[in-house]
Amino acid sequence: MDARKSSAPKFWLALQPSIIRIYKVAGLVALTAILIGLIGFLVTNIFYFFDHTWTRPVVLSPTHQKVVEASTLLNDARLRDSQLDAEKLEIEAQLTEIDRTVASDERFLGEIAGTDDSPKTPDQWLVKREIEQATLDKDNQVGKRAPLHARLTSIAKRKEEQDADVHRLEQSPYLRAINGKVVLAFVPYQNLRNVKIGTKLYGCSWGLVACSAVGKVTATIDGEVQDIHPHDESIQRGMMVEIELSTPSAEGENVLFAGSKPLWLF
Repeated sequence: MDARKSSAPKFWLALQPSIIRIYKVAGLVALTAILIGLIGFLVTNIFYFFDHTWTRPVVLSPTHQKVVEASTLLNDARLRDSQLDAEKLEIEAQLTEIDRTVASDERFLGEIAGTDDSPKTPDQWLVKREIEQATLDKDNQVGKRAPLHARLTSIAKRKEEQDADVHRLEQSPYLRAINGKVVLAFVPYQNLRNVKIGTKLYGCSWGLVACSAVGKVTATIDGEVQDIHPHDESIQRGMMVEIELSTPSAEGENVLFAGSKPLWLF
């Protein structure tokens, strides 16, 4: 009995160095993790403070706000275009009616040319009155031509501008998202100098490391938009660019980098 009691303290005494070593290793691992986290935090903050290459991929769907706005703008532009067409047809119909009226008055006046200008009988007075009415009507109709032609000229110019607006809106990449998914990228103004057509885009698996090329920029899109910064989530002003992804999964990344890997070697 005494032998068993005396062996227990010896066992714990022998085990204590191992326990101490485990505690030391655990503490060292914890401190290392904290140090790595702190270094990563500092590196990330310093990097984004100076970096001007980041972009944010944006996946468009039929219900995306920009897609709905583009569709509405196009429908409004087409409506104005059709209204100009209807106004043009209406004016042309008025001009045709004027031409018919003037031709009728001229034919009437030609048929009764040579009538005595000094009427003596009631019938002659009636004829004179008809001549005066026909002449006045013809002059009035001829007077309407100039403003109607001016309106036609104005409509033609507006129609040309409206057709150009419709064509421009029809080319919007936002409209392509009505029938399928489209991936764009937001670029803040301060980063635009580093993002051009053909610029390669890089995505990273772990923050700023394990990066590889995932696509390229194919076109720029006019018009200012707003999005948030990928690190501090501040509101940024910028533009959208069209991108072509060779790695489809990159569309779900929070940030892509233009031109090169963010830390070059990693």
